[in-house]
Amino acid sequence: MSDFQIKSRATGTKQDTRWRTSSHGEDAARPGQLDPSAFTSGTHYNIPGQDKNVIPSGVAVAKLANGLFGPYSATAGADDTDPRRTLAGFINDNEGVSLGDDPATAKPTFARLVHGIVNPSLLPIAAQRTTVKTAKTIISVTYVED
Repeated sequence: MSDFQIKSRATGTKQDTRWRTSSHGEDAARPGQLDPSAFTSGTHYNIPGQDKNVIPSGVAVAKLANGLFGPYSATAGADDTDPRRTLAGFINDNEGVSLGDDPATAKPTFARLVHGIVNPSLLPIAAQRTTVKTAKTIISVTYVED
């Protein structure tokens, strides 16, 4: 006999998603897979207020040469042809993206915000807060301030 009871449980810790100033575009997120080797503990995950190898919601990402996504960086590589300098979206998962107990072997998937309204001053990575506003981009985002 089937059991049709409704059961609920917490799947993770809710992240601070105030960087996404409205739900506009949230439902139009695109799937992607992260390259965990491109992210650095203490910089992109396990940052103050975050732990357990979770990349927080709101981290700006770029599409890497290998087809996976890594952190966006305005200063990556030798020149503007480096794919890490092109903003491809933001991690749009309300609970962040878990890299599990061993980030080196993780194959995390995520929802990528490609259209929406963002307050860059509330992004979780301080180095990305000013650079995303002038980034070369393949997405459609409106930036607002408090």
